[in-house]
Amino acid sequence: MKKIFHKKISIKKILQEKTFCYLFNALAILMFFVLFHNGLSITGENKPNMDEFIYFKTDSLLYNICSICFSLFCLCFIGKFSEKFNTIKSRNLLLGGACLLSGAVGLYWIFAAKTGPQADQMYLCQYASAFQNGDFSALKKGGYIARYPQQLGMVTLLRIIFFFFGDMNYLPFQCLVAGLIPLLVLSGCQIVRILSEYNAKAELYYLLFILCCFPMYAYIPFVYGDMISTIFCMFSAWMYLAYLKEPSLRRLILLGCFVGLSVWLRQNCLIFLIALLIVTLIKLFFHPSSKYLVLLMALAAGCGAMQMVTWGLYHDVKSPDAAPIPAILYITMGLNDDYQRAGWHNQYEYNTFDMFDDNVILAKEKGFDDLKMYLELYRNDPDYMIDFFGRKMNSQWNMPMYQSLAANNHITGTQWTPARELYAYGSLTAALESGMKLYQLLLYGSILFFLVMGRKKYIRIETYLLLIAVFGGFVFSLIWESKTRYVLPFLFMQIPYMALGVNEIVAKIKKI
Repeated sequence: MKKIFHKKISIKKILQEKTFCYLFNALAILMFFVLFHNGLSITGENKPNMDEFIYFKTDSLLYNICSICFSLFCLCFIGKFSEKFNTIKSRNLLLGGACLLSGAVGLYWIFAAKTGPQADQMYLCQYASAFQNGDFSALKKGGYIARYPQQLGMVTLLRIIFFFFGDMNYLPFQCLVAGLIPLLVLSGCQIVRILSEYNAKAELYYLLFILCCFPMYAYIPFVYGDMISTIFCMFSAWMYLAYLKEPSLRRLILLGCFVGLSVWLRQNCLIFLIALLIVTLIKLFFHPSSKYLVLLMALAAGCGAMQMVTWGLYHDVKSPDAAPIPAILYITMGLNDDYQRAGWHNQYEYNTFDMFDDNVILAKEKGFDDLKMYLELYRNDPDYMIDFFGRKMNSQWNMPMYQSLAANNHITGTQWTPARELYAYGSLTAALESGMKLYQLLLYGSILFFLVMGRKKYIRIETYLLLIAVFGGFVFSLIWESKTRYVLPFLFMQIPYMALGVNEIVAKIKKI
């Protein structure tokens, strides 16, 4: 009789790093195909009444396709200018000029738009001021900060600014964000350099796209953590990729610090942190090395240190019975369809928690009961479920202006002419919206092309780092409260891949 030997098959022999790349590539292709396909026929926009809700209009498919083709034709000619920047020195000069220009335009927009904080932004300013004056009642049971403790990072930053520049003086914060915009431009360009292996044309396209991104400037005066945390995320991504290429202690420390700061200032940055962890764990599993363990330690140390800062500042003034609103209430709220606004904020999480006197257990039970009700509704009516999530997705991911005017509509003074005309929703606004519509179509279309053409070429998981975060943000946006502003950080994470995709499209056009 023949003896049968059972060989132990290692998971590493069955699965490889490139297997995860192929899997994610397929998921990302599906996501960007849906976004690009929907964007060809519909557009979300805000109305001149300046409410925050998204209204849809039907687009001409033929017009959009012709616009894309014409823009690619123009980009082919623009790409030829890269021949003038064939040295690192010349490209660094171009990058430096782009950084200075972005910062100058950002600073100009603060004074031209004259927009100030309102709603949650104003609450943060008011509570930062109160904390500075010794009033910590917002950390007591039922207080705003007790219910929304994720705001403590921004409140603390505003306290520092108010300490040095005067109570309720939020202008220095706006100027700080404007001063950090060059760091966003620099980080994105360095990411393109790493991913494209110093392709001059891809760098040129990136600088063109980032400088033409109007929401980047429009959100600079927004007194919240959206822009500043995104800038820190992009810088962290640069440090991460650079560390993988050439490990150094300096990069490791900067990575840990800025990841910690980003999560501290905006808790949604946990999605980016999870993307970093996924990539690091895959690299560690298939390529065991101490440098990946050190990366995990740096990420943990950076986030842990900032949490310790929060604890150290507020643990003795926060009431022991002050509880945050449970996450399940946000998820359930994200399934409401009040006034045909799929998943939009309707005060559900606040009212439910308040109804049970901040009792977490009872509030969770109510949240799960309501969640079951929604799931039962979807099970009995699949057509409605598809319609609901389609509207919810498009209201966030097919809104080219990203609520940049509607979210910044508290005018505090006399606006300068360009801003005044934009906020009047006249011909200038229509032209800008059309330009951003084309921008978003190019964004989704070029990334789709990049993914399709690179499905066998890009087999290192770190290549997809920012797109993994974008995919995570996409899934998160389907289950959480709807708001176009919440997907704004993922716009900037896509732009480096937009440049890579356009570069590949232009290369294919030249071959044809």
